[in-house]
Amino acid sequence: MKAILLIMGFTGMVLLSAAQDIKPFVPPPDARYYDFWEGTWYKLVNDKVDTSSIRFIVSKGIHSAAWYEQWRMPIDSVTTINATALRAWDKTNNRWMYTWVSDNGLYQVWEGRKIDSNWYIYRNFDINGDKYLSRQAWIPAGKNKLLRTSEKSYDNGATWQLRFREYYIKLQ
Repeated sequence: MKAILLIMGFTGMVLLSAAQDIKPFVPPPDARYYDFWEGTWYKLVNDKVDTSSIRFIVSKGIHSAAWYEQWRMPIDSVTTINATALRAWDKTNNRWMYTWVSDNGLYQVWEGRKIDSNWYIYRNFDINGDKYLSRQAWIPAGKNKLLRTSEKSYDNGATWQLRFREYYIKLQ
């Protein structure tokens, strides 16, 4: 019995190693896009830091191109959504990926795509029959400042409608 389990265990390890890239992670230049990311970010409203608005705290993840994010998003005077996200470089597909989970049960996986020199995340939505492709980007806009932009497309990305453009500042 021990021999059978040992053989099964060994066979499983061989199959796992053959199925996965086990080489060390060596980040290519695009994997360094978010090197500015770590810290606490607050939304700028009328060019002033609004600590009562959206905030996200970003910390290093499991490797140099992985980030753990904690989001607080006040919706109105009584509703605040908290969320956790993981943003990481996928070395197999050479792109950024993004996964977001909220305390009200939402789960989203976004695919990274590079547009010019910036990385966007893309995801299809169907909200009560409103079907569209969404994209967002966090674009560096100076020291400790970034532009967050969100757009949607009803023609699979041929044209885009601006949803919002917000600036954020890193305080820590």
